[in-house]
Amino acid sequence: MLKAIVFDIDGVITDLSHFHFLAWKSIYSFYNVSLSHKVWKRLVGKPRLWTAQQINKIYKLKVDEKMTDAIVAEKNELFVRLIKNGLTKANIINGIGKLIEQAEQRGLKLIAVSTSANAKLEMKCLELNNKFDYISDYSVSKLASLSKKEKEIISNSLFALRTMGLRTDECIGLEDHIDGIREYNRLGIYSVAIANYNDEIKLEANYWVDLPEQINLEEIIFNYYKKDNSEI
Repeated sequence: MLKAIVFDIDGVITDLSHFHFLAWKSIYSFYNVSLSHKVWKRLVGKPRLWTAQQINKIYKLKVDEKMTDAIVAEKNELFVRLIKNGLTKANIINGIGKLIEQAEQRGLKLIAVSTSANAKLEMKCLELNNKFDYISDYSVSKLASLSKKEKEIISNSLFALRTMGLRTDECIGLEDHIDGIREYNRLGIYSVAIANYNDEIKLEANYWVDLPEQINLEEIIFNYYKKDNSEI
């Protein structure tokens, strides 16, 4: 029986890429590096430390591990200031607000997941923190005695489901990246892709739409139950 919907925050509920880009570009300007959009597009969605290491490598910036850690910390501080001042409910991706309302009306649990330590702040800025039953707290999930995979975004979902006493087969999961869809599939969460016209992710997902505003919750639920010939 369907009991919950799991939402990835960045890329599904909102798009934070511009805030991340501005923070990275600003920090690296102090090191005489002009971060380009072309380079940034190759780094979107990756962990902060890895991103800094790649930027250092691409622009041949000679900094040691300690300095790289400082860059990462400074970037996050600036990112937090940017979203506090600029992220609002107007930044909720089109179609997602309606989906949240429909899920609430059906009595479904709402779960927001992210590998970001800023997840709760992001949801607060979007004015969604009171609508969700669980918002991933990366600092907590890191302390949990879970597998190595728990460091990944979808495993934060698994941590959330365990915390709430839910089984993976009782949930639908929304993702916009193929790795997240594959992890949903591996765990037995019914995967719904926001494909953005990417044919590869469509082949992996249980259900897909190209754009968030095309999401039809009733149709998703119908297909969720249809997969095992269950009754709605």
